[in-house]
Amino acid sequence: MKMSFRQVNRSCDRSGTIYIMAMGASLIVACLAIAGLQTVRVQRRMNDQISQAANARKFAEAGIEFVQNRIKTDTKWRSFFVNGVSVTRAGTGGSFSVTLLDPVDGNIANRTTDPVVVTSTGRFGKSTQKLSARIDPQIQLYPACQSALYATDRIEFKGCTVTANQWAYCENTTKIRSNPTVNMNVLSKSFSGIITNITNITQRSITGGTWPMQTPDLDPSSSSYVGNYYHDNGVVIQASDIPTGGAEMIKNGNFLMNTASWTGLNCTLTADSKQKYNGVASCLVSGQSGVSYPLQNITEHIIKGREYNVSFWVRTIENQDISAVILLTLSGNPDPVVKTGRAVKAEGNEWTQVTAEIDATWSGVLSKAEFYINSEKNSNYHFDAVSIQDAERDAGTRYIEHVVLGSGSNPYGPGTVSANGIYSIYAPGEKIIIRNCRINGTIVVQSADEVRLENAISWEPTGRNFPALIANTSIEESTSVASLQEDTIGINANPASAPYRGVSDNDTSDSYPSLISGAMVSTNDILLRGVSELSGPVVSDSEIEVRSTDLKINFRSDMILNPPPGFFADPPPMRLTLSSLQSAP
Repeated sequence: MKMSFRQVNRSCDRSGTIYIMAMGASLIVACLAIAGLQTVRVQRRMNDQISQAANARKFAEAGIEFVQNRIKTDTKWRSFFVNGVSVTRAGTGGSFSVTLLDPVDGNIANRTTDPVVVTSTGRFGKSTQKLSARIDPQIQLYPACQSALYATDRIEFKGCTVTANQWAYCENTTKIRSNPTVNMNVLSKSFSGIITNITNITQRSITGGTWPMQTPDLDPSSSSYVGNYYHDNGVVIQASDIPTGGAEMIKNGNFLMNTASWTGLNCTLTADSKQKYNGVASCLVSGQSGVSYPLQNITEHIIKGREYNVSFWVRTIENQDISAVILLTLSGNPDPVVKTGRAVKAEGNEWTQVTAEIDATWSGVLSKAEFYINSEKNSNYHFDAVSIQDAERDAGTRYIEHVVLGSGSNPYGPGTVSANGIYSIYAPGEKIIIRNCRINGTIVVQSADEVRLENAISWEPTGRNFPALIANTSIEESTSVASLQEDTIGINANPASAPYRGVSDNDTSDSYPSLISGAMVSTNDILLRGVSELSGPVVSDSEIEVRSTDLKINFRSDMILNPPPGFFADPPPMRLTLSSLQSAP
């Protein structure tokens, strides 16, 4: 049998096609195998990268934990870390670097109450991860200061009426006497007095408690004494620069310095050592023409409504009447106010004493006060031993009155102003009376015999929740409910340098509420018998006696959330703010 050529050719075509298909399939299989191997390699690399990134993040987290542990265990951590300087620690296979920044002022070490922002960089293999977190101080007001009244020894409510929106705490005994009305909660270790009188406490009265509570440091010799911060950050007022009773208002009244501080109006003044009443010289008045007299400016001493005792000696060459005069010049008023003492008949060629009691009263804004000697005739005369004293001030007592003292005003000494309104007064053995004035700041009193608060006082510290008064002596509060009236005290209490709640003017027609806003703290006893409003807390390291007929203590809850320096544990504990933890670029 013969096969045709076409049949043989077809058979060969089919064999070649099958071969080509087999080769193609093999190539596909090979490609798939190679792709699979490559995928495994890529996946392995990806797994390595993910693992390294995870480990790097763990190192970053370890950095945050390192900082937290250092803060918790090292009281000098603010010295260990330097603002903006990295600290690196190595671990198995990786490392972390941490950097701390103070977001407030860029200085970690200067204040214990500043937060820090931590940036932690973790490294593992070729991976780097960054985390940032904020660690904030947990500032908490001392429990003892979360009160209207706090005493370590005793609180006595004696015939008083007191209303408060916060507790009274007493570590020892609370006494109820003379049928008081106590509209506040009281927690005390014990109560004494007529037991039935506890019903005079119209709210809760609880016996017991856990004592002592945490209080500010009330030991003046301690480095952490509550007053130290304010003393160190304030302006010192010398007690000698504050007016006192028995102090002389006249300068060079005995002419020890020639005629310094004296001026002659239409006359000539000459120191004369040959003719004198006492001392080294007197003053000769000569060459008088028309209205003439010797005078001295006493503006810095004069107080509206005050009586002044005036005394001097005069020697004339002929008989004539001599009198003492205080001349008051008012802003915007061309007619001065003339206050004249009684006339005294001076005998010629003899020393005669002239005395007077002069009331300094006026309406409007005082621009100048002057003392002068009025003579009936224009003949020559000598005068000596001139004295003017405030009749209403006691010797040994310093008086802060008829002034504005605060962040923009300091009427004492060189007048150095404290920007935060903090002033420290060292007055060993002397009393300090604060009355009829406006205070925009904090006062720290050291070593005084007593501090008394009287009449109308408008007192608001400058710093947020700062205390009003800290004293290492007893405090007696006897303020008035009556407003502080500018026209009564004779000064402008809200000048441009010391605006009241942002408002200033140049008149004397304003009034201010009588209140003491801010804590009052004493290392000794505190007596409350005034009727102005307090914000508290009132803290005594001894006894608090309440006698006021209508005392209101309106404790501000903001003080709990934002306690001032000295009224919380320092340094405060630090805590990471969880919401701040995040990846960093």
